[in-house]
Amino acid sequence: MTEVLKFHNFYFWYPDGTQALENISLTVGKGEFIVVMGKNGAGKTTLCLSTVGIIPNILQGKMKGTVSLMGMIPSQHYVYEITRKAGIVFQDPESQIFTHSVFSEVTFAAENLGLPREEIIERAKWALEVVGLEGFEERMPRYLSGGQKQKVVIAAALVTKPEILILDEPTSQLDPVGTREVFHTLKKLNEEEGITIFMTEHKSDEVADIGVDRVVLLDHGRIIKEGSPEEVLSDIETIMRLEIKPPQISEFFWKIKKNGVPLTEVPVSIVKGINVLKNLLDNSILQPKLKHSKSFKVNRPEQNEVILEVKNVSFEYPTNPPIKALKRINFRVRRREFVGIIGNNGSGKTTLMKCIAGLLKPTEGEILFKGENVTTFSVKERARRIGLILQNPDAQLFAKSVIEEVEFGLKNIGLTSIEIKERAGHVLKVLGLDKYMNAHPFQLSFGDRKKLAIASIMAMNPEIVILDEPTTGQDYKGRIEICNLAKLLNEQGTTILMVTHDMDLVAKYADRVIVMNEGRLIFDGSTREAFNKVDILREAGLSPPKITLLAQSVQEKGVPQDILSVEEMVETFNFNIKIGGD
Repeated sequence: MTEVLKFHNFYFWYPDGTQALENISLTVGKGEFIVVMGKNGAGKTTLCLSTVGIIPNILQGKMKGTVSLMGMIPSQHYVYEITRKAGIVFQDPESQIFTHSVFSEVTFAAENLGLPREEIIERAKWALEVVGLEGFEERMPRYLSGGQKQKVVIAAALVTKPEILILDEPTSQLDPVGTREVFHTLKKLNEEEGITIFMTEHKSDEVADIGVDRVVLLDHGRIIKEGSPEEVLSDIETIMRLEIKPPQISEFFWKIKKNGVPLTEVPVSIVKGINVLKNLLDNSILQPKLKHSKSFKVNRPEQNEVILEVKNVSFEYPTNPPIKALKRINFRVRRREFVGIIGNNGSGKTTLMKCIAGLLKPTEGEILFKGENVTTFSVKERARRIGLILQNPDAQLFAKSVIEEVEFGLKNIGLTSIEIKERAGHVLKVLGLDKYMNAHPFQLSFGDRKKLAIASIMAMNPEIVILDEPTTGQDYKGRIEICNLAKLLNEQGTTILMVTHDMDLVAKYADRVIVMNEGRLIFDGSTREAFNKVDILREAGLSPPKITLLAQSVQEKGVPQDILSVEEMVETFNFNIKIGGD
């Protein structure tokens, strides 16, 4: 095996003494596809930055051991020398985009290689086609959605046709179909172009399905386990202990195995899972219950007042030509509803939320909060009524410390000093940020900055809270903490609108779903009903959770089609089946 990347007894400490990596020994062979998984703070980003010399050449600290990349010692080379052979994609696309158009952004790296003009254009077209951005060449990046920006960054890395691609959570801002497209693209580049892929990722369901060569589990800077996806992702005890999201398929089969179902292996992919489940049903080892003991209830507060009304809303961005982001949107939301707003990247979700919050004024139509047009509200009135948490937290943070960031809004709405202290302290503790109270916001990780932006809005306790991709940059535990806080606020009377690409979270928390596509509303109904509308979801670049797809694959066996979680799927079956006799 030709060695492309090697860590040997590698340690790294940041200047403040924090140990980020401990005794890392890992060899990546040419043509391998390796995924590193771990919770936030496990050391994944530090690992990626060490591969190309950003650590320690730009981000300095104490280093011990060695890293080699295609025969080079990254710490002994300029970053631009290394990136001639290695492409790197960061989690936050904003940190990599700097030109005025999509085309210029993608061609920049190829121009630096001194390639002929015709080849640069050809490569750029190929890279944009790979990520699904054909026709976006003249768009200004500032008007793209977060997911579209991430695709631009990936295309810019691909255009040099590197020998190895190093990607730090490249799908964190992509919709489900976009995520699958990126994974399949990387798999295709790996198999057909021989490009080595070294990637960090939280999305275990997709990792399980794509067929990578190895999965590495990282925790507190140490490698805990590595092996094939089947070996690693079926070890549910270890995955849960490390606070990594287990794939829904392997979690389901692990749970029914614990209930006595004889399984020689725990499948991790949807394809293998369907085959194993059909076999268990065909042999009557599993039997669907005739009547479910659990009531799959729907919480729709139909009697509550209408708190928000969107009436014939359209919006155009003033570009040349204008971008029609919203096209005659109509819906109403009642007090205490928890609504999931879903759709593919660029479908208009964030634009709609900014219109609702009063940050953008609709080109046509109006948005009413309890009958009043939101564009007439003062800043103070808006903060008390509608809180918007933006997709990019850095657009909201400006104070000198974490505690000042949360207290700022509370002071503006006129709370007493005692109330300010109590509210700020409570929300920071709930989100696990109380230990950073005196830190500067930009000393925090991207994920913790996201939590801080959420804390600063939620502390003001507005009547409507809008969360625009609240889980971007969050690990499994962080996503659950944020959504649990949103659910708690909802139970206490707050109306929640949550824009997200995470279908598992929509299934778990949202009672109602609005589906958008190309600026239009194409579905509005209960979450259970939404995930049964596979054609509508596909049109919007979405797909149901893996556990829902597993249930739908065996509908002829009497398994209900509106399963939304692993727990519900387990609840569906009887396990007291006698095997091998009456």
